[in-house]
Amino acid sequence: MLEFIQLLVVAIILGGMVAFQVLFAPLIFIKLPNDVARPFIRKFFPFYYLYFGILSTALAGIAYLLLSQNFGAWLLVVTTASALGFFVSRQVFMPLANKATDEGRQADFNRYHRITVLINTVQLIAMVIVLWLIT
Repeated sequence: MLEFIQLLVVAIILGGMVAFQVLFAPLIFIKLPNDVARPFIRKFFPFYYLYFGILSTALAGIAYLLLSQNFGAWLLVVTTASALGFFVSRQVFMPLANKATDEGRQADFNRYHRITVLINTVQLIAMVIVLWLIT
């Protein structure tokens, strides 16, 4: 049963991240005016990072409980790192990016944004690998 819950949580994380990156984020900036899209994204991201951070923490807990299974230690490390990535993005890089935008420092915003995109991309790849390993 715990293996099924692990698979379900990985699928939720992976599906949510792909839907956001491929569908949700691009459509916000294509379909909404900039003066609406930017404040909306700013309000959305704390929820995004918290939601997936909590799910990744739960996944790390499940990986800990299944430590004796194949790839158990590796899964624990990857899921813990993924959870940390969501919280670091939320608590460190997102506020820095917002502050840079507020102060008109576009180069700084671009750097912080690239860091969060890189973290998110690594997390997405890690979840694909986790899914592959547990199935």
